[in-house]
Amino acid sequence: MNRDNTKDDTKPMSLLSLILSFMALFVISGLLFFPLKPETRQVLIGLDFLICSIFVLQLSVDLIRSTNRVQFMKRHWIDFLASLPMIEPLRYARLFSILRVILVIRSSRSVFKQLLKNKHETTLASILLLMVILITIGSSMMLFIEGHSPDANIKDGGDAMWWALVTISTVGYGDHYPVTDGGRILAAGLIVCGVGLFGMISGLVTSMITSPSKSQTSRSVNKERLLLELVEKQDEILRRLDKIEQQQKREP
Repeated sequence: MNRDNTKDDTKPMSLLSLILSFMALFVISGLLFFPLKPETRQVLIGLDFLICSIFVLQLSVDLIRSTNRVQFMKRHWIDFLASLPMIEPLRYARLFSILRVILVIRSSRSVFKQLLKNKHETTLASILLLMVILITIGSSMMLFIEGHSPDANIKDGGDAMWWALVTISTVGYGDHYPVTDGGRILAAGLIVCGVGLFGMISGLVTSMITSPSKSQTSRSVNKERLLLELVEKQDEILRRLDKIEQQQKREP
């Protein structure tokens, strides 16, 4: 594995893909090998679709910014295949991606440097991971809490995931809402987390707009270097003039 591939596999989005790959394997194992209630199965299928969407987004971005796209497709074709939604057994192909990233992390000492260097990408990866976790926990717990109430209007996995997404986004359509005390407490916690999540998104967008680009940073560094060189040359010229003046004073 060359150095460029090592850098790509230790970037924040690749580490996010590693974590989501583990989640996808647990989800698919539950769908394929365990008897589940229809509501739970709907939640897991929706979660699998959400994770696959993030996989496709990450792979598409990496493909666009890759310098050699043909080589990238040769190396990651199995990842694209494993990211196809609604075909659950294909998700086990993510094992190859998991093993590759784990080997790179073990052989690389610059993982934290990559995370600190790519602050914008690290923030984006954290936002996506938190969104998946909040939707998963919120929809699952809401189904469990509201499932015992005869007046509940959140009755299946689709309703629960839709409610969790709307609550996190703080939109609040009102078509689905909790009717139990436990459900309202869960909703309050999810709203607070959603406000914090969108605060992170606002901070990321503001940082991307206000932070200087790489070309601007490079030009600034070049200007500073040029100014330092001019100052050094000016000092050298002054020293030479002073030396000439001293020689003239010593001459009769």
